[in-house]
Amino acid sequence: MGAPERWDADVVVLGTGAAGMAAVSAAALAGADVVAVDACDDIGGNAVRSTGYVVVVGSDGQRAAGLDDDEETFLADARARVEAAGSSFGVEWDERLAGLFVRESPRAERFLVSRGVRFRRFVPRPAVNTVDRLAAVEDVAMLADAFRPDFARPNVATLHRTLADRLVTDGRRVTGVRVHDRDTGAEREIGARSGVVLATGGYQANPDLRRRYQPARAASSPYLGLDTCRGAGHLMGQAVGGDLVNMTALPPLVMVSSSLVEDAIAVNSDGVRFHDEAGPTDERVLRLRAQPGGRAWYVVDGEVAAEKARLIGGMPSEPVRADTLAGLADRIGVPSAALQDTVDGWNTFLDSGSATDLHGRVVLPPGRRRCARPPFTAVAMVEGVNFPYGGFRTTTDMQVLDVFGDPVPALFAAGDCAGGLNACAELGGIHLGGGFALGRVAGLAAATGSAVRPVAGRTS
Repeated sequence: MGAPERWDADVVVLGTGAAGMAAVSAAALAGADVVAVDACDDIGGNAVRSTGYVVVVGSDGQRAAGLDDDEETFLADARARVEAAGSSFGVEWDERLAGLFVRESPRAERFLVSRGVRFRRFVPRPAVNTVDRLAAVEDVAMLADAFRPDFARPNVATLHRTLADRLVTDGRRVTGVRVHDRDTGAEREIGARSGVVLATGGYQANPDLRRRYQPARAASSPYLGLDTCRGAGHLMGQAVGGDLVNMTALPPLVMVSSSLVEDAIAVNSDGVRFHDEAGPTDERVLRLRAQPGGRAWYVVDGEVAAEKARLIGGMPSEPVRADTLAGLADRIGVPSAALQDTVDGWNTFLDSGSATDLHGRVVLPPGRRRCARPPFTAVAMVEGVNFPYGGFRTTTDMQVLDVFGDPVPALFAAGDCAGGLNACAELGGIHLGGGFALGRVAGLAAATGSAVRPVAGRTS
């Protein structure tokens, strides 16, 4: 077999989710020649398959909505989430990186809006956010469309359906990456004159890697995100000296989109509601585990099922449908009278206009629409794992650090390849918001070669 085909660029970005798209955009706008490598058929990664909640802090959208938010308010909320996460996992949280995210957040929001992204509302999550800061995008496809002009620039080339295999070094710095085509197996070596950005997502789809950090019984559980999130960036960066943190933190969650939860109620085997369906994800897991047999179902009506068919189809269990609530109760094995009473009670609450739900729920169906139109659908609640917290320690220019705190020359990480921010992810929207904001920082630093400063003053 001959030598692999050789390409050269200033910056190579591995992955085109939220962080990767932002990195490509920033590097290209800075004048760098960029090669983007992605395993999928199109850009967008998990961002375009997500609920579309983007955390923003001190943003134009918040001010327009009369919401007063700032860095210290966000950091106080984040510290509380990090402390809670620390009771379950060993976590290291970089408060300087969190502060940088806050300062970059308004810029990221303005960029998205300038490129046509529309946010429809701020989603309340008072149990974890003292200020509403989860901006819900109108259509997640907008998140990729916002960056298409950058990928169409003459100084940007994109390799789709391509997997990265190894970083290339000259003994002093990262100089490129070896990749191969998923379909043909053809190999390429792509030189990076200025830097490589790791933005390949998490490692939740790799059970072998998860077994290094999770108990065996948990390592094969369902996961959020694409099946290409196999930790390629984590392994490649580790092989050249990058220091990984928070790798044991794959938080459990109930496998459901937050957008679907807005319209759903959850019932247990007695046919009754038992928790705030839209509450903190860790509490949802605990409440599900406490139900008889650990069994429960999300219930929606025909209007919601049609509107959110993609989200329902992406859940681990097959949906169950019936023309009546009694028929649905029979199919899932719960008392029909109890299920009818539960749905009637929910609809009465919605009709009343009251802000006080029995379980403290504040995220309600848009327009407080009722669960009333047949056919009705139930989907079993299944426990899995959330997007992982684990990734590389970095500088505030997103340059990867080694175990001694020294930068790995010409190597950068963002999104779920960076580990310093995600320990506060229970706030919601961190994976998207952090990806957009800090991916831009990584791409710009890689393009300009400005990243040499190690992070000081970490807190954990």
